[in-house]
Amino acid sequence: MRGSRRRRAARYADAVAAEAQAAHAESARAAERAWSAWEADLDALAALAADDRCRRFLQSTSIPLAERLSAAQRAAGDALSARGLGLLRLLAEQRALDLTREIARRVRAAADEAQQVDRVHVTAAVDLHGEELDELRAQLTTPGRTLRLTTDTDPALLGGFVVRRGDDILDVSVRARLHALASTLR
Repeated sequence: MRGSRRRRAARYADAVAAEAQAAHAESARAAERAWSAWEADLDALAALAADDRCRRFLQSTSIPLAERLSAAQRAAGDALSARGLGLLRLLAEQRALDLTREIARRVRAAADEAQQVDRVHVTAAVDLHGEELDELRAQLTTPGRTLRLTTDTDPALLGGFVVRRGDDILDVSVRARLHALASTLR
C-alpha cells in the first residue's frame, strides 16, 4: 500500500478508534461493546469491498449514492450498523473501499491495545486438546492481558507448532528444523 493511501487508511482508522474509545468514558463494558460493534461493521465492509463487482458498484458515480448504500445495506443485512453505513458512505464517496482491509487491521490493533488483548494463532501438526491446549494457553498468557487464542492444524508441519502474535512468528515445527538443517548442510 502506497504511503498516501496508508495515511488515508490511518486517518479513517483513527477516527473509528476515537469514536470507540469515547465509549470508555461510560464504562469498560460500553467500550468493549463499541469496539466489538466496529469490528463487526468492518468485517461486513471488508466482505463487501472484497467482491470486485460489489466494490465497483459501490464506487460507481453513475448510480445515485443513496441507491448504492441501500443495496449495500440490504446485502449486509443486520451485519452493518448505522455507524458502519456512515463509514461506507464516506468510503464510497471517496472511492476508497480498497482501504477497508487496512482500516480494519488498524482498528483491530487499536481495540486490542485499548482492551489489553493479545490475539495469538497457533498452527499445530495435530489437534491440540485438553492439557496440551491448557498448557499452551498458560504459556502464552501475559499477566494483566486477555488472550484470544485460535488454533488450526497443518500436518505438513510434521510435528511441533507455529505461533503468530501480531507480526511475530515463532516456528518450532519439525518442518522448520528440517529446513534449517538442510540449509546448514548445503
